[in-house]
Amino acid sequence: MSEFHRFVVDGIIDPAVTLAAFAEQVGLSENEAEEFDRRFFDTPDGRLHADQSTLEVRNSVEFPLMCSLVWLKGGQVLASARVESGFSPDFAGSLPAGPAFDRLRELVEMRRFLPVATVRSRLSTGGHLDAEEKTTARVHIDLPSLPDGRSLPALIEVRAVRGYEAETAGLLRAMRAHEAFEPSDLSTADFARAMVGASPYLPGKLSLQLDDRASADEVWRVVLRELHEAMTANFRGTVEDVDSEYLHDFRVAVRRTRSVLQEGRGVLTPAARDHFRDGFKWLGDITTPTRDADVHLLDYPNMIAALSPEYAEALAPLHELLLSRQRSCQAQLALDLRSTRRAQLGAEWAEFLSGEGPWMDRSSGESGDAAEADRRARDVAAERIERAHSRLVRDGRTIDGSSEPEALHDLRKDAKRLRYLLECFGSLFPAEDLSVAVKPLKSLQDVLGEFQDTEVQAHALAQFGRQLDTEGASTDTILAMGGAIEQLSVRQSRARREFAARFESFDSREVEHAYASITGTGTTKSKKRKKKNR
Repeated sequence: MSEFHRFVVDGIIDPAVTLAAFAEQVGLSENEAEEFDRRFFDTPDGRLHADQSTLEVRNSVEFPLMCSLVWLKGGQVLASARVESGFSPDFAGSLPAGPAFDRLRELVEMRRFLPVATVRSRLSTGGHLDAEEKTTARVHIDLPSLPDGRSLPALIEVRAVRGYEAETAGLLRAMRAHEAFEPSDLSTADFARAMVGASPYLPGKLSLQLDDRASADEVWRVVLRELHEAMTANFRGTVEDVDSEYLHDFRVAVRRTRSVLQEGRGVLTPAARDHFRDGFKWLGDITTPTRDADVHLLDYPNMIAALSPEYAEALAPLHELLLSRQRSCQAQLALDLRSTRRAQLGAEWAEFLSGEGPWMDRSSGESGDAAEADRRARDVAAERIERAHSRLVRDGRTIDGSSEPEALHDLRKDAKRLRYLLECFGSLFPAEDLSVAVKPLKSLQDVLGEFQDTEVQAHALAQFGRQLDTEGASTDTILAMGGAIEQLSVRQSRARREFAARFESFDSREVEHAYASITGTGTTKSKKRKKKNR
């Protein structure tokens, strides 16, 4: 893309008048102008916003039946297609076919498009002309307003024409010198969302900045409150089944909470720790069937892509079964999440996080009470990380070609424990060490996850096959399911072969030094252990 600049025209009564005067002053031409009703869409976590692009359904005010779906970034149209009047994109599969929209499908993945803003804009296109009336820059002007008539800030966007960068630089200097123009990274959709007080996008990742001087008790509660906010943010979307990622993120927050509670031995009172570990285990358990059903559906396109067209077509009854199962599991999950038990857990948890209720009493004198609560959080977290890392390295080094699948499944749990510690408490440690420590761990988790998931899916498909056979499915369907199970076996075998190289990268000297720096331990013991086990 060529160089792109956007300015907001703000602080004046009539931006159109200001823009017209400036256009005459610097030599801007207007080639065409038209009014459009524009409906902007983004994912719940704002993936297009983060990409600095926008997706809109654009209707001509003069010709209402002329409707287009337009994906824009940096003032350029990345993809555009005519759509039916009233069209709204749903999931990635609802986008028009073609390589341009394929890139958008890759960006949004499994997330649903939601309407985020509606405006009416007078859009004009033109150019900046030199003395010979050659176009040196493309110029787009947007005069937008909300449906209720409130005006939004006008925007003017400039893109240099190749070979005329110097002329464009002169235009930009004039714009920066103008009192009404301010450089801006915000789009019309951003201004519209701000004007109507729209809720912020869901956070994509856990983002914590912990005080390394604070006590363990203080830091543990900060982390647990942040995870509580993540659960709260994803709760409604999970109940309403907006898309599968709400449940995924809800479950991740639950699992992280359980892990932080597990690592809270000596930091949290035993009564609170045990009570809430049981509560969040139940919460995790009730979400598992729906998540499993979601995973089957999410993996279905990959599964049929690996089969012949005839087999893929024969699996239609399986797809219907998966859809039915997901709806049934989701209905039960919604009931459980609206239950008295879940509400009571939520109320007790909020009480605990606010520092109230019976969970705060440290005077019970129980064995193993919160003796480490007042220690520096960084020291306590470092000890937990050192133990988790040592266990993962120790157990991983015992795995070879003859190891049972359960050994890899158990190792995956060890890796999760370490990953959650680094994600939740990582900001207590140097960022450069954390980066070295996390990257190979993620890679190792990917291959362990593939090994586990393909085995679980293969067992589930075998059960579904027996059910469909009982219900009278055709021979082609049963044979196709056998082919799908075989493909899962191929994927699992590939993951098994890749494990050794992934673990070797994780168990490298560089990564070992990063963990030693994080935990404040030496590497002598680890080196001796490596020599003994290899």
